[in-house]
Amino acid sequence: MDVQPIVDRLTEKLAGLQLREIAAAGGLDDAMRGNKAAPALYVIPLGERAINTEHTGPVDWLERSLFGVVVVVDARDTALSLAQLRRRIKLALVGWVVDDTTGEPVLFQGGELVDFPGDGQLWWSDEFLMTSYFRSEE
Repeated sequence: MDVQPIVDRLTEKLAGLQLREIAAAGGLDDAMRGNKAAPALYVIPLGERAINTEHTGPVDWLERSLFGVVVVVDARDTALSLAQLRRRIKLALVGWVVDDTTGEPVLFQGGELVDFPGDGQLWWSDEFLMTSYFRSEE
């Protein structure tokens, strides 16, 4: 899954927040090992599912892609709380159509605490779903 359009969207929509980093990551370990400072966020591909429909046959399908936005904030920072950052991320992504020729609006799926190791950094992950249509012919 190509998460770069999502990274670009978040970079554009969250520019005023002065985040230390907005980047793609191959997984949670990659994000956590590569992080240097908070606040930052990482877009991680989580999975894809093809859904065949009766009228499309086996070579064209709906493609549902799940991705995570992993956020790291300094829990002691009162300038930007986790709740504020999560709200801004949702405003940037929910309802946005990644590919306006074959896609549907991005939907929020849920979130959860990833890690709070006691060093003041809090890690949170929100999951989003995007649906597009794969055509075997251009």
